[in-house]
Amino acid sequence: MLRVRLALRTLVICFVLVLLVACLRPTRPSPSTSLMGPTQIEAGGGTLNLTLIQHASCPWAYFWCVVETGIHDAAQDLDVEVTIRRPNSFNPDQVTQLIESAVNGPTKPDAIGVAVIDPDKFRAPLTRAVQEFNIPVIAYNAGSGPQKDNIPYQAYIGPDERQGGYEAGKRLLSEFPSAVKGACINHQPGALNLEARCQGFFEALSEAGVGAEEVKITPNPAESKKILQRYIAKNPETNLFLTLGPEAAVPFYEVISARKEAFSHGTFDLSRTILKEIEQGTTLFAIDQQPYLEGYLAVQWLTWIQRHAFSPPSQIISTGPSFVDRNNVTIVQQQVGQYR
Repeated sequence: MLRVRLALRTLVICFVLVLLVACLRPTRPSPSTSLMGPTQIEAGGGTLNLTLIQHASCPWAYFWCVVETGIHDAAQDLDVEVTIRRPNSFNPDQVTQLIESAVNGPTKPDAIGVAVIDPDKFRAPLTRAVQEFNIPVIAYNAGSGPQKDNIPYQAYIGPDERQGGYEAGKRLLSEFPSAVKGACINHQPGALNLEARCQGFFEALSEAGVGAEEVKITPNPAESKKILQRYIAKNPETNLFLTLGPEAAVPFYEVISARKEAFSHGTFDLSRTILKEIEQGTTLFAIDQQPYLEGYLAVQWLTWIQRHAFSPPSQIISTGPSFVDRNNVTIVQQQVGQYR
């Protein structure tokens, strides 16, 4: 009987200890998987509400699906509420309205991230956000840094677009020294970040005495295909091509497949189609700006600024350009759809 009593007493003591440990262990709320809906998460002494304003989004473009995966992962990891705002189509004026709505609305976000595709139009509302309402602002994906954009945001997270275009031109020339004329194929004319890519490309070719021009297409693949067919028919001497994203690369592949003359092609950004064309040798390289990092770091830095008063290490946090070619395409393919 004594042994039984001792055993029972031991079990009771162990049970009480387990309950105490369970009560003392902090609980972590499960963040919502929805970016658009509200999430009530106690984090860092209170919920942070971040607003990210873009000129495009998933599923319009594969690129933005990767950006938004990074945003979503950071929102979960850091326990913050994120709302993504974007226009119905590429329209800088509509993006400006979205910024003004966030800044002037009755319920203001704790911090704002924005793709600065048009600093002249965005300058007034973003300056008001920072100087009048003390709302931290980070630029991501598109921008040139606070000094060049003349907007008092804290940092720009993304690639150096002009440098990317310049390096693309240099590499195409080195691999195809018989280049006669180049074409920069732009699927979003008017987007300053894409225009900067073309400018860098033009500079590289100009240094080598090779002429180049911008070919303006649209986000509509069928319409873009017709534009490219007309351009190549009228300019058969053009043999150096740079596309600025999958929206331009896909119609380019459809048109160029019928061409017999030698050419060289590079592109910006990634997709499964682009990676396949790199493997097959149609495309020499793709310039990756690591969109997952753009989305993740934008949420991370806005959160750190608000919670801890951290300052970014520099006004420009570069995520590119980096090259994807036959040497590293295999490992990149394993990350497509999530991190690339």
